[in-house]
Amino acid sequence: MDLDGIGAWKNRISLTGAVLCCLFTIAVIDGGVWYLRQPFNSLRLLPGESVNLTGPMAPGVGAVDGMGFETDSAAVFVSFEEVISGFWMGARMWRGRIYLSPEIVAGDYVVSVFGKEDRKRVGANTFHLMVYKDREAYLAASNSLILRYSGLSPWVAAGLFFSMALLTCVWLYVMSGKKDRLMARQGEAEVFLVRGDETGVSIYFGLGRIDGIKRGSELLLLDSKRRPLGQIRVETVSDTDAVAKVDALSEVRPGCLVKRIIHPANGWPMLK
Repeated sequence: MDLDGIGAWKNRISLTGAVLCCLFTIAVIDGGVWYLRQPFNSLRLLPGESVNLTGPMAPGVGAVDGMGFETDSAAVFVSFEEVISGFWMGARMWRGRIYLSPEIVAGDYVVSVFGKEDRKRVGANTFHLMVYKDREAYLAASNSLILRYSGLSPWVAAGLFFSMALLTCVWLYVMSGKKDRLMARQGEAEVFLVRGDETGVSIYFGLGRIDGIKRGSELLLLDSKRRPLGQIRVETVSDTDAVAKVDALSEVRPGCLVKRIIHPANGWPMLK
């Protein structure tokens, strides 16, 4: 593959990555809207399903056997499993699971959890169940457009798009490395950094000792359209990179090119 082919592939990969980033952003926004539009302590379920629940322990209750529940349907049951330490401030919480009977009728139900002795209801222990008759009805009522039309959670979609975007970054990195190696074999490199200081403007590019560059080597500086900007002299060189100084008024930018110059026997400089 030549430089033009690599450049075309890099453009395609960059476009793909940009599209995936946009899709990731859309999925995150859709998921955020879905979450914010969910009523507090609400659960969307299908008949026969079960889901984990947590809530604050009632005052003075030390174990889960001191907790009870009340619901407006015999088809709903809560099982208390253990006492845990909450994430915020280490508050004592109960952990349990709510079960729906496969024969439950679609509709809205309320489950209240409380201490068996005081039976005091609090908002954090009141759960609203929205039960749908089948998955089609469940999806049609979703506030998430992604879930409604694809059946896929927006958070799962966001994870997929993010993973694919990372893969395009890796692919772009591989193609960039291939382009740099091919350019180096032709005696060329892109300027990847331009830095100004009190001594002038330094440019950094990917030609080094392994490419035959040494301190004092003269190179031709080109703009991104390969138009000559002048000659430069290498001041610092490593195995893979080099640094040269340019005029502070130079139009050099990252993406400009440097190219080796050879001097044949007749003394006239030629581009390699």
